[in-house]
Amino acid sequence: MTGAALLIRADASATIGTGHIMRCLALAQAWQDSGGDAVFAIAELPPAIEDRLAGEGLSIVRMPKSVGASEDADATVNLARERSAAWVVIDGDRFDEAFLQRVKSGVARVLLIDDFAERESFPADLILNPNLDATEESYRKRGTLAPLLLGEPYVMLRREFTAWRGQRSFPEEGRKILVTLGGSDPENLTPKIAEALGRLPSYEITVIAGPGYPYLRELERAGTPNVRVVFNAANMRERMERADLAVIVGGGTLWELLYMSCVVLSYSRNPVQFRVVQELEKRGAVCNLGPIGDFDGSALATALDELGRSRRLREQMANIGRQVVDGEGATRVLQALLERGTGD
Repeated sequence: MTGAALLIRADASATIGTGHIMRCLALAQAWQDSGGDAVFAIAELPPAIEDRLAGEGLSIVRMPKSVGASEDADATVNLARERSAAWVVIDGDRFDEAFLQRVKSGVARVLLIDDFAERESFPADLILNPNLDATEESYRKRGTLAPLLLGEPYVMLRREFTAWRGQRSFPEEGRKILVTLGGSDPENLTPKIAEALGRLPSYEITVIAGPGYPYLRELERAGTPNVRVVFNAANMRERMERADLAVIVGGGTLWELLYMSCVVLSYSRNPVQFRVVQELEKRGAVCNLGPIGDFDGSALATALDELGRSRRLREQMANIGRQVVDGEGATRVLQALLERGTGD
């Protein structure tokens, strides 16, 4: 597959977060590892994420600001033709049926990465939905005939995580806590969590503010002697490895932590995340903290303290979580693309 191009159309911002870009990065890395070239077509992107993509040897092409409009679709098609892209990957809720159809009509193959199965139709050659509650019926009832890649076997992790071969230890009391609410935390929940956990002086709290987080000064004011704030940490895998427990809001970070056998307490930002976290709680892999709108600092502190004091429970949750995510998702998606061709 030497030189074959993969074109990825996705965005990141303080409003939509960075999850679309970061999971596409995992696929781009897998594509690179197989001998191909990957190009990101982007309209919105925080500078720190742009630096990250460039550091991976990935090309970045700026797209029109009219995200999801016909102008955007035409620019995507033109770029795909210019780069002779074998596949165009589209990831984002702002790309509607008309956008997808316009792109599909002009390029060889389209992979749609979807989370909600709520479009009226799904013009694509392959559809990926890695969420636990993804069902074939939700797509077929809308007339979709494209092959489907559904559920946690297709969770794509970046190579920094899949390269991890560590063995987690479980101290009698888990006191090292990681707090990370994604690339931007649009609801600005992070200061509330920092304040609530700051009342637990025996715990060592590390709060990570993502590259798109715009409220850093407010977060720093919420700090206490046992709370350390870090902005745009470059070594997330190492920080996850050192943590005994992590407080998060769904998304891609959830899968990364489960793969690394870190105990997770998770809020949810939307109905899909809530259903995923709820199902993982039923399996015994995650502590479900509920929707972010129901935030209760005292309840969070109580739940965290209970897990921190129970080695047995933490080890049990970590083992179950590691079984959910095996780290082979990007390889499986890559294989699905290769099986369906890379030529014109």
